[in-house]
Amino acid sequence: MIEKIKAWFIRRNPIFTSHLQRNGLLRLVPPALAMYAMIPVYIFFHIICIKLLYNLIICPLLKIEPIALKHYIVIDRHLLPGLSYTAKFHCAYCGYANGLSVATSVLLTRISLEATAPGNAVVRLFAKLIYLLTSSLSILAQSLVTLSFDYVMAPLLGLHRLSMQQASEKMKSNGFADDFRVFGSLGRRFLRFEYNTSLRHANSLEQIESQWCPIKHIDKPGAIYPEHHKFFIERCELCKLRKVLCSEGTVSTRKPTW
Repeated sequence: MIEKIKAWFIRRNPIFTSHLQRNGLLRLVPPALAMYAMIPVYIFFHIICIKLLYNLIICPLLKIEPIALKHYIVIDRHLLPGLSYTAKFHCAYCGYANGLSVATSVLLTRISLEATAPGNAVVRLFAKLIYLLTSSLSILAQSLVTLSFDYVMAPLLGLHRLSMQQASEKMKSNGFADDFRVFGSLGRRFLRFEYNTSLRHANSLEQIESQWCPIKHIDKPGAIYPEHHKFFIERCELCKLRKVLCSEGTVSTRKPTW
């Protein structure tokens, strides 16, 4: 009877039981609590920063196309049969957070390349002030996630962090915002720092999702997935997923450090 219950639990929770076997419960609880604590941060980031401030106010002022979040936030892995409600929630959460991260990167790139300053001086001043406020809030929200990852999740799970210096080197190699002059040098510094934060945020989510929900999405026309999605395992191969996670801990090319 006990063996049947154990087999049922493993079948319903292939990801959690893999990490439980590999890491032990004490290493899993603090990262889980830290990630749950970020849910209000993501909701704020989504509704206030992206939808309200960026899409409805800043994008029209700078004459750029708002970001269509429906192409980035893809939540479908909870439809997989046989998964527990906890596993379904984790997969939905990963899809939500990663979608926001990818959308933010695209939006900031769009601003750096396509933004046009308003012609009216008063409107331009308003646009600058609201942009600096929005950028500050975006940096704060993404930094909270990154700090939680850097100091709670990464050390306990052996995940890889991305430093500010490493993110800056990535930006320099791409020449990010080199020609951004809409709000002067101050605006360029804010945009670069926000993008730096976005890169570190994206790294955190790549490491987390590759370990905790590395299952491919259903192919959806127009959907834009994170780059690391190409390493994910097919939806019909959950047994293979468990073997990979038990032995390697992740599907990422950067394996856990222990």
